[in-house]
Amino acid sequence: MRAASTAYITCKNGENTYAYHFTGVTAIEHNLTLDLEKDSSQGTDIVNGARNQPNQVSLSVVETDVEHGAGWSARMLEEMSAIKKKRSLCRVVTTMAVYENMLLTEITATQDEENQFGWSGTLSFTEFIPVPVAKTGGNTGTKKTNTNSSEKCHNGCMCCQCKKKVLSPFQQMLQS
Repeated sequence: MRAASTAYITCKNGENTYAYHFTGVTAIEHNLTLDLEKDSSQGTDIVNGARNQPNQVSLSVVETDVEHGAGWSARMLEEMSAIKKKRSLCRVVTTMAVYENMLLTEITATQDEENQFGWSGTLSFTEFIPVPVAKTGGNTGTKKTNTNSSEKCHNGCMCCQCKKKVLSPFQQMLQS
């Protein structure tokens, strides 16, 4: 089986960036979704109750030792498994789009009589979208100093963020 590789991925490992070109890519599925079920209290990226969902891309790939030499397909499957296990952010490059910050979320690999010296399968990627940290209670980033240990601070706790020692009622009695 000979299929042109129409997609590849790059992943960072420490300071180095590695590119993974597949023996063949037989299909690419792009999934770009807008969720209309969310309410407006769930974030700022919502317009009229709709929220963009993380992009998803699935690559149907073929890896074979025939094209590259003995052990190639097994090493490629090991590399993909390591990328998934390490949760490495990847760049998925296709002829239709380039996707940044993608996590390899699922690998399916089949070895059958058609591809006895390799495997064919699907690599599924999902976009990683960092969740913005919501500011609560109008906090401007400055720490509130608390003079009364029984008073709750801006985080609703008993001054753990203010680094003020919270005294137990017994300790307060001993100080008075």
